[in-house]
Amino acid sequence: MLDMGWFSWFSGLFGKRTFDKPPAFVPVKNHVRASSFADPADIRRFERCKDSGLSDQECFRIGDNGVGCYGDDCSAGSGPSCALPPEVMEQNWGGTLAAKHQPVRVARDNKEVTCLIKDRMPHLANIHNGARIDLNPDAGRALGLEPPFMVDVIWWKP
Repeated sequence: MLDMGWFSWFSGLFGKRTFDKPPAFVPVKNHVRASSFADPADIRRFERCKDSGLSDQECFRIGDNGVGCYGDDCSAGSGPSCALPPEVMEQNWGGTLAAKHQPVRVARDNKEVTCLIKDRMPHLANIHNGARIDLNPDAGRALGLEPPFMVDVIWWKP
């Protein structure tokens, strides 16, 4: 058996060190623009478009069907949810599938909400309004916002 007495004496020269708990994790906070999605007016625009005979892809240009990329309900009353660009999902969770239902904290004006990732935004190169996170109506209301909105927020992984 190794005698650790020398180690105690040596480490005492540099002050007492404790390893009771690991250092606190400091999340990376992203200051970005947030837009709303899947609000009732957005869904009505999508449905009117579909009723006119256009394709889903054509109708997504003017509205939203309220269904996320994983098949989840993202409409009002489904709980706070968000969407992020695929590149952001890749960078933070390793891919879009790994990002499914991951929690994301969002803050604005001293209000915070935890959202689940239930949808995917377009690729960054295809986003022209400057938004880097989409929030559903429930997430927006938790932050004191009524859709439609485009506001500055902070988001991070808890």
